[in-house]
Amino acid sequence: MHAFPREETGLMVARRRAICIGIDEYEGEARLNLCVADATEVADYLEQPEYGFDVDLLVNQEANLPNIRRALLSVMDEDLEFFVLYFSGHGLVTDLDAFLVTIDYQPLAEGVSLADLARYTEKISQKTQHCVTILDCCHSGAGQFGGSRGLITPAEIDRGLPARTESRSLLAACRPEQVAIEDSRYGHGLFTYMLLQGLSGDAADPYGNITIGGLSDFVDRNLEAAGAEQIAVLKGDSAGRVVIGSGFTPIAAHNLPEYEKRRIIAQGKQFLEDYTSQLTNHPDDWRNYGHRTASQLLPRTLHWFEKQRKEHKDLRIDTDFSQLYAAITNRVKQLAEIDLGTNVGEGVVTRRIGGGGFGTVYEIACTSGQKLAYKVYHPTEYGDSEKKSLFSRGYKAMQQLDHPRVIKVKGYTEAPIGFFMEYVDGPNFRDLPNIIEDPVEVLQFLLLTAETIAHAHSRPVIHRDIKPENILAVYRTDDNTWIPYLTDFDLAWFDQATQVTKQAWGNISYSAPEQMANPRSAAAHSAQVDIYAFAQLAFYAVTGSDPVPVGRADNGRLLQEKLNSWPVGAAAQKFMEWYDRCSQSAPYDRYQNFRSAMDELADVEALIRRATSTTVTPRGALNEIAFALSGFGAAGEVDVSGGAFYSTSGRTSITLTASNIQSSMNVERFDLEARLSLDRITIEGNASNERKRAKINNRIDEVTRSMEGVKRKPGNQGSFETFISISGVECGYAGIQRARLSLSHVIEAIERT
Repeated sequence: MHAFPREETGLMVARRRAICIGIDEYEGEARLNLCVADATEVADYLEQPEYGFDVDLLVNQEANLPNIRRALLSVMDEDLEFFVLYFSGHGLVTDLDAFLVTIDYQPLAEGVSLADLARYTEKISQKTQHCVTILDCCHSGAGQFGGSRGLITPAEIDRGLPARTESRSLLAACRPEQVAIEDSRYGHGLFTYMLLQGLSGDAADPYGNITIGGLSDFVDRNLEAAGAEQIAVLKGDSAGRVVIGSGFTPIAAHNLPEYEKRRIIAQGKQFLEDYTSQLTNHPDDWRNYGHRTASQLLPRTLHWFEKQRKEHKDLRIDTDFSQLYAAITNRVKQLAEIDLGTNVGEGVVTRRIGGGGFGTVYEIACTSGQKLAYKVYHPTEYGDSEKKSLFSRGYKAMQQLDHPRVIKVKGYTEAPIGFFMEYVDGPNFRDLPNIIEDPVEVLQFLLLTAETIAHAHSRPVIHRDIKPENILAVYRTDDNTWIPYLTDFDLAWFDQATQVTKQAWGNISYSAPEQMANPRSAAAHSAQVDIYAFAQLAFYAVTGSDPVPVGRADNGRLLQEKLNSWPVGAAAQKFMEWYDRCSQSAPYDRYQNFRSAMDELADVEALIRRATSTTVTPRGALNEIAFALSGFGAAGEVDVSGGAFYSTSGRTSITLTASNIQSSMNVERFDLEARLSLDRITIEGNASNERKRAKINNRIDEVTRSMEGVKRKPGNQGSFETFISISGVECGYAGIQRARLSLSHVIEAIERT
């Protein structure tokens, strides 16, 4: 996670660096649950424009001792305005020192000692104006970490990491005699949860700045209000106010004078009267232009009221102001009750398509003759601020995705709360007129669905609500094939998200156990949630029935009955094993990333195709590889002299060629070369195209380093071009899978933003 240096009036300002470390995956009983979520969300905030930090995020396996030391050493070489070190994980004490425990812990090499950390930060502070260390490393109930060693205490923090210089501060989770609390209800350590609230802007001063002292005071006040038996510790010397973030909504330090409060309330009444006077009550006029006019006028008034509530907290408990605010929000809710024939700006509502837990979806006829879908948030749920936030987050998640089979959003509305999106003329998977029965067709449908989910994960966006209703299907008549489209990201979580759900909305048959039991945990927002749900979708695709929630034995029996009819027993057995692993109760017992789960399912499909097909020629092998990379787009279009097509996302142009064809022991082999190119590089930031190309090539080298016989050769055409060669590809199942896996991982590295 890297941000680019901020620019002001064309000049480069002093840079800001941060290292955020979070570790959950300690061995055995020492495993933690919330530290990665802690570090990830702190990093997200620090990268926002109001802070402008260039962040190194080290979590789990990345958070080993060499990597942490390497990151600290790199900071020592820079002239910086600000440096922040954040750590969430285990701490322990030995007879010699106290340690922040790294993922590669072993006796006599426990991690980063606080004595060493003091030396690092002292060296960094010599070239850095402000240096802040934030530690949330004492967790109640975490138990012991090896032998008789105990958890690190604030006393060891106090002794081992002094803050002597004027630009150096330490913010620790609690006083020496206390322990820091980890509470699954918050999805974070309690200290970090309060810290995140402050970083979001709630700790801003009357000038819209967030200072280290103000952040500490905010955390302290909120810990006290929550009844927590811990008090955050801030120590160090600073010359004046140390501003870590700016540009937030100023929050008044004192209550409004009575005359100013009356002035604001009078202004609010006038805004409400002005809005009401421009509306019509005649039903036909309301449908034709009234609803559209109200939708355009109301957001400005609503923004004014919300700005006043944000800046002046005492207005939130003022009766008169609260009544005015309720009147405005009621008018927003009224706009969500839409009659057929109503003009909503983009077009006219022609029918109600359906609804779900978050909103109602309408079909919109545009003046251009095209159709849109309009999803409107339920007016009865307007008072649920968290659910409204999830609805908005779903829109933002879909904005980040540009896959041709992920439904595209077209625009967000605030009155009513809703958004327009691409209209897909087809049923959802549950409402298909006839179930797909051929095993190969079932698996192809699932793999096409999986490809859209893998694309989302590469952004990274976790869907968290995969179920038949959220897969739309379009029937393609030229090859009699159902094509899946992924939609409805209301429960999505992505790395820019700053809130975690309190409740486990979703279909219980498809929700992972950790979503239901502990929806605020880091595990409930990981890739394993989608892996679990996708496996249940596959269960439905094969059996035509919903899986029994947390009923693996019953599900296994029904699935086995259906799989008995498959033509290839090895494929049926492999599918059963795949489903069982994806459905494990513990997230860490499932596949560790979605791409791995997808690759295993592709092996099942290839087993059936291999057993039911004739001998594969080099051309046939190329077409099998092309199908795996592009879905149905390239089928039959590739021969040994070449063939061009696009990846399933439509972003990467692919050309496959075969050379050096040889026969040995009745098996043909050939050398495969794939030309991969992009018309446009979508990596965000201000770097030059040369740096962006270098970044993509580094990704490719990372994924190909362990692949035998796979080499990269740079190209020089267009925005980006590279050539991947794979030597000795067999014209059979093993060779096709080897090439498919190699190239699919390279393409994912190219398309990842």
